[in-house]
Amino acid sequence: MPDQIDWCVRATKLREVEMALLTGEMVTEARFGTDMTRFANASIGEVRRALDEAIRNCQISRGEIPSRRRFAVRGIARPY
Repeated sequence: MPDQIDWCVRATKLREVEMALLTGEMVTEARFGTDMTRFANASIGEVRRALDEAIRNCQISRGEIPSRRRFAVRGIARPY
């Protein structure tokens, strides 16, 4: 049986990768237990998308309701 992913630990590690990319330390890989992910060619957008997914799954695993990512835009029609 495959190991269960601890999304909260993964989110913490991805936050470290994000900060390293932002500060210019150029971290190129991150280890999550037996898994390893290379971010050598990853853009900050790819790291943030992976981080958002990990945070969302962490909230679900804790029994919390994840925050909504998109909201409807309200439009008001005004006469001339």
